[in-house]
Amino acid sequence: MGDWPIQVSDNVFWLSLISSFATLLALLVCRQLSVKNRLLSAEVARLKNEFLAMNSGNLGMGRKIRALVREIEQVEAVRCEPSEQANDRAYEQAGLLLTRGATIEEVVDACGITPAEAELLAIMRHSAPSYGQMDKQSQSPRPARNSVNHKAA
Repeated sequence: MGDWPIQVSDNVFWLSLISSFATLLALLVCRQLSVKNRLLSAEVARLKNEFLAMNSGNLGMGRKIRALVREIEQVEAVRCEPSEQANDRAYEQAGLLLTRGATIEEVVDACGITPAEAELLAIMRHSAPSYGQMDKQSQSPRPARNSVNHKAA
């Protein structure tokens, strides 16, 4: 039995050596994992900052787009108002000229409205003046016509 304690101490030595090696290996793996964890945490933080920057940029662009849409709507509203007022003034002037006996051609030239609009105004005012020579391209005069005031011969 004298041989047995030596074997136990040899086994203890080898077990201690293997356990130390395993512990050293585990420490190296933990260190590598710790380094990788720090690198991944830094990458996550960088990506988070990029995401926040892009998100705030998108929000800023959305605000700018909304502001531009409001400005465009305001410009369109202002742009349409004078046009309607100008049309109203043109029609009022055309009606006044028609009641004073102007021809359709004169009304078209003076007010910048179409002949059809002038004729409609004349009918509405019950005093359609003569056409004169509206068709200048064909050089054929149109006959004078009164749609409302028919005088008996």
